[in-house]
Amino acid sequence: QTLKALQVQMQRLQAENRSIKEENKTLHADKPKRKRRADTQHEFSVHEDTITIYAHKYGMMVEMFPSSELLNKKRPASPTAFDSSERYVTAATEETAFLDELYRHFPELLHKVMESSFFSDLVLKSIPDARANEIKKLRGVAGDIFGLPAKYFTNPQYDRASVPEIRQLLGVTSTSNVVYKTFPPVLFPKLIEDKSLKTVFGNWELLARILKASLRGVASLHQESSGGGAHTNSLKWSVHQITPGSIAWAAVIVIFLLSPDTEFSSSGTGKKSNICYRNLFHLYKKVLVTKWATKRIATIVTNINHYIFKAAKASAFDSAEQDDHADAINHALAVLEMDSDSESDAELNN
Repeated sequence: QTLKALQVQMQRLQAENRSIKEENKTLHADKPKRKRRADTQHEFSVHEDTITIYAHKYGMMVEMFPSSELLNKKRPASPTAFDSSERYVTAATEETAFLDELYRHFPELLHKVMESSFFSDLVLKSIPDARANEIKKLRGVAGDIFGLPAKYFTNPQYDRASVPEIRQLLGVTSTSNVVYKTFPPVLFPKLIEDKSLKTVFGNWELLARILKASLRGVASLHQESSGGGAHTNSLKWSVHQITPGSIAWAAVIVIFLLSPDTEFSSSGTGKKSNICYRNLFHLYKKVLVTKWATKRIATIVTNINHYIFKAAKASAFDSAEQDDHADAINHALAVLEMDSDSESDAELNN
């Protein structure tokens, strides 16, 4: 009996020993993999600050709502140029142009990590975080920007839908059955809508004030100089001129600030207004990219750049000169035809 018990115990110990050896083999085999994963994660994380800075800039200057499906794709060999009027001809040209613009925006040292989920996750987190910060700053000066009482904007919960002046800016005619226009009066000069869209974005001063406050700081709205602090977005990002994406961004922010929405949803759709800000941005950028070279848009761009980036010391003379310049541009816009190629922007809705 004693011998039999020892034999059984020996068999059990041998079985346990074999099991331990198998576990050791598995652990040894997994160790290099875990090390490789850790090394890769470290390689990505060293770029975190750079990715974040460029993502903040990307969200305001290029794409307000980048496609999560496209962010990890490889750069195409022969893409449609991002600034080409052919960009929106087909879904394929739009996709390759998106990737062309994406890879041109982020520096080459980041290209090796751009196909990783680390990159896309960080970009998709950084953009709404930065946007929320900009909106918070803009709410504080929106009264000055729109020429309306500050309380309408400093309190996100304020019932803006009940304010007649705001309803006029948005082109809302009913308080019971509210319908928000894709191109509201606030985007047109003197709030006069043009269904042909020939004068859309003609209310350039409003868009310029939004961009100036965001790029050079809210204090710059009351300064003629281009100074600003070392921490302004324009200096951090080395921005010296606006882009189609930045004008579209400003137009969407204008509509959001006037809307009854209390927060900018990450889904891109207003919770109270049901305005699809994502679609508005896409359409506005489409209009701007395809018509960027036309006389009217070129004049608007020149004027906004002048308003934001002009380096001049504040003085009575300079202020008068600024007013004269604005008057001259507005007069030019009144006589210019945007569609020099005889196409109507209305076709962009098709």
